[in-house]
Amino acid sequence: MVLYFGHYVLRAVTPFEFFDRYILHESGATEQGTVLVLVLALLTGLLVLRQASSLGDKRLLLFFGLFCLGCLYFGGEEASWGQHWMGWDAPDQWAALNNQNETNLHNSNGLAGSLLDQLPRNLLSLAALIGGAIIPLVRRARGKRYESGSFAYWIMPGVACVPAGLIAPLSSIPQKICESIAGDVVWPMDINAGEVKELMIAVFLFVYIVTVWIRLRNRDDVSEQRMSD
Repeated sequence: MVLYFGHYVLRAVTPFEFFDRYILHESGATEQGTVLVLVLALLTGLLVLRQASSLGDKRLLLFFGLFCLGCLYFGGEEASWGQHWMGWDAPDQWAALNNQNETNLHNSNGLAGSLLDQLPRNLLSLAALIGGAIIPLVRRARGKRYESGSFAYWIMPGVACVPAGLIAPLSSIPQKICESIAGDVVWPMDINAGEVKELMIAVFLFVYIVTVWIRLRNRDDVSEQRMSD
C-alpha cells in the first residue's frame, strides 16, 4: 500500500522534474524497484522449489519451476536483459522489430508484442484478483480451509496476499477514470499507472511466494520438533 499510494503522494508534493527523473525514468525507482522485487521473488521461489522437492509431488515442482521461470522472464524483460544497466544499443535488426529500440520481447511490434506483453500482464492481473483476493476472502468468510498437505494447500494464496491481490490488478483504474472524465490524465494522477501496475504485480508475486515459503518452513519446523520429541 505504501509503494502504491506513495506514487500519488510523491507526485503531489514534488516537482515534475524530480518525479520524472527519479521515479518514472527507466532508471527510476518504479522500474528498478520492479526488477529488484522480481529478483527477490525468484530467489525465494528457488528456495521454495528446493523445499517442495521433499514433498514428493512432481506437480509442485512443475508449478514452482514455472513460477521461477516467469519471474526470470518478467524481470529480464523489465531490465531489457541488462541493456538499461549496461547501456548498450539494441542491434539494428532487433531494434527494427521493437517499438522502443530495446533488447526485449514484450515491446515487439504487432501481434508478438501483444502476446508477450499484454496477454501475460492481463493473465497475471486476473490471477491476482481472483486467486489472490476474491477466493481467499470468500473462503475465509465461509470458514473453509484447504486440506493440509494437498496440492491446493501449497499453491493457493492466503489472506496475507489479499491487499496486494487487490491493488495489483486495480492500480491503473484511478488514472483511467481520471482520463475518461477529464479527457486527459491530470495532476496528480499522472504517475504512469502502467509501470506502477507492473511494480504492484511484482509485489504480489513476491508476497505470494514468501507466504508459500513460510508455509513450507513451518512444516519443516513442525517435523523437526516431532523428531526431537
